[in-house]
Amino acid sequence: MRRTLALFAALGLLVAACGGTAAVPVATAAPAAPSAAPAAPSAAPAATAAAPETLDGRFAKLYEAAKAEGTVAIYSSLNTGDATKLWPLFEKRFPGVKVDHTRSTGEQVVQKIITEKKAGQDLFDMIETNNFEVKFIIDQGYTQPYKVFSWNDFAPGARDDAKNQWIADRQNKDVIAFNTTKVQPGEIKTYRDLCNKKYEGHIAVEQGDAVVYTMLKLHFGEAEAQSILKCIAANKPSLRSGHTDTSALLAAGEFWIELNAYASTIAGLKNDKKAPVAFVKTDPTFIDIQLVALSNKPKHPNAGKLLMEWLTSPEGQTAIASVGREAASSAAKPKYPELLDWAKGFYNHPDNSKYQNADTEFWRTTFGIK
Repeated sequence: MRRTLALFAALGLLVAACGGTAAVPVATAAPAAPSAAPAAPSAAPAATAAAPETLDGRFAKLYEAAKAEGTVAIYSSLNTGDATKLWPLFEKRFPGVKVDHTRSTGEQVVQKIITEKKAGQDLFDMIETNNFEVKFIIDQGYTQPYKVFSWNDFAPGARDDAKNQWIADRQNKDVIAFNTTKVQPGEIKTYRDLCNKKYEGHIAVEQGDAVVYTMLKLHFGEAEAQSILKCIAANKPSLRSGHTDTSALLAAGEFWIELNAYASTIAGLKNDKKAPVAFVKTDPTFIDIQLVALSNKPKHPNAGKLLMEWLTSPEGQTAIASVGREAASSAAKPKYPELLDWAKGFYNHPDNSKYQNADTEFWRTTFGIK
């Protein structure tokens, strides 16, 4: 969940306390015995163009140095279940480099880094979590620019072309989901359709997701976004916490519609659990991203770069997709077919964090969140 309003305000106070050839003469008498021709001048050696770098070449160079470091410390909000599947794949690919994963929520990751940095401790090599939290750490100067080899596999909205400070490794498509025993496919096409009074009392809202309002506002304009949310609120939605739990209750039929589900979660329920759920592919598709960034003072600099390279490579992105997460790279095929063939994506850029306080206040007030 993205409840960083109070945390960031408090942390803001804590933070306050890079020439030509000669002509041959014509013979006029009997020719003498020919003399040896002068040796041709030796040609200057042709410049040899440097071979273009390859991903495997970068891997090899970083791995050689990372083996001596032995460990890479990543602070991440990736859940433990997915991490226990993902990190062994990296460790098998690069024997001798162990992943030291500190798992916390995005807010806790921020607080931990701030506390450590203020104590003069440089303990993390990489951060991987929600975009606003990573942006906060970047703004404190606790990261450094680093451009991974697979940069161009990512959409412009999923990479920092301005300063090379971050790149997405995971993403969540925020979608309207529904129980197919309660709502027919095609019945809901837009967010405005949720204003229909027949859905009163049958909609669930994940209450920490104020970023949905931010994306609605930036695309449709503030007046239209506020109008949509106010009429959805008039339908007396059920306020819930946790996308996974909320989607599971949707599948169980506790309510008909989930305003702000993750597409990958719904696809997993449909395909793996055979649950009666589906989601709406709106135009545009609102996409929230999780970012990776490299510490400004990594304890294991080569291992940190190696893990960042692997996570964003086609191999690492495919590994992320294999555990049911949605990879951010176009080079990785998603695990579930429902995650293909979308309308244009509308990415929630980290700079949108500047709207967070005001947007969270409107979201909470509109839905009556305490």
